[in-house]
Amino acid sequence: MSPAQRLIDLSLSAFADELAARKPTPGGGSQAAFLVATGAALVSMAFRFTSGEKFAAVEATMAARVAELDVLRPKALELVDGDSRAYDAVTAAFGLPKSTESEKGARTAAIQAALKGALEVPFATMRLALAGLELAAAGAGDINKNLASDCAVGASCLAAALEGAFLNVKINALSMKDAGYVAERLAACERMRARSNELAASVQAAIQRHLA
Repeated sequence: MSPAQRLIDLSLSAFADELAARKPTPGGGSQAAFLVATGAALVSMAFRFTSGEKFAAVEATMAARVAELDVLRPKALELVDGDSRAYDAVTAAFGLPKSTESEKGARTAAIQAALKGALEVPFATMRLALAGLELAAAGAGDINKNLASDCAVGASCLAAALEGAFLNVKINALSMKDAGYVAERLAACERMRARSNELAASVQAAIQRHLA
């Protein structure tokens, strides 16, 4: 993979090879963002099949949800590369000179700024995953039951992405000195995790009703 090439432009096979390679990026943060994109894609596919005369009562609402998911998906794909770029910025900051007190101060400031940037990417991934789950839960009860398993897999991807992104938030937070910022972000993460659990359970309950 060339430095100028984007991860999201790779084939699935090549992306998997990049994940498996003995190098720090792409890593879990990029994969979490990709899970958001693919999870949202599966949910939107299930919603697209919820149309026609049989679903006339919900077709317009489903179409609106599909439109929201179609906006969400490319945002998640941007974070696939965004996470790797953020990690590279942290690495570059740690590589800055530290021979003088001035250099040490500049290096510390650069590291903290880079860590904040690296934390914000998976935090954004969490927010997108939760938005996707909100849409999945809102529509799961009305979907074409032939697509129930697809909707369930998509929602599961979104829930897993949120948890994976949370771990990336937390690992970056460990090295940050701004305690107030860290506390605020981690509290927001816990709220999102709690809501994610509720939504995932709601989707699974709806899917089980379709499959009964």
